[in-house]
Amino acid sequence: MPTLSDSLARALARVDYRRQLALVAEHDNGGGTEILGLASFGALDDGRVEVGLVIRDDWQRLGLGTELDDRLLQAAEARGFHQFVAISRADNVAIRKLLRGLAEIVSTKISAGTSEFTFVRRRTKNL
Repeated sequence: MPTLSDSLARALARVDYRRQLALVAEHDNGGGTEILGLASFGALDDGRVEVGLVIRDDWQRLGLGTELDDRLLQAAEARGFHQFVAISRADNVAIRKLLRGLAEIVSTKISAGTSEFTFVRRRTKNL
């Protein structure tokens, strides 16, 4: 998607801060603010949320997606959601790599070129 339509931007920004939340990564380029990425969740039921993540192409593979996703999962857990669902193209290697670093996969379903991952956030050990 080369540009974000006004209607889609409004839909993504329509949150209630409890069952729907969006985090936006911005960069002040000296001449204005650029949106670099968006992470969001929407409740599927009382314990699960569907998560989404998009990072601008020229900011990928720099750790921004990992940081946004980790903050989103923490925010969801603070609201009582502990299981997450993500849907991507079946050939999306980047999402698999991101999930390996942040999550424990509970289940994976592949159908018609898409993958659905159900996962929980990986706990880090305090040293």
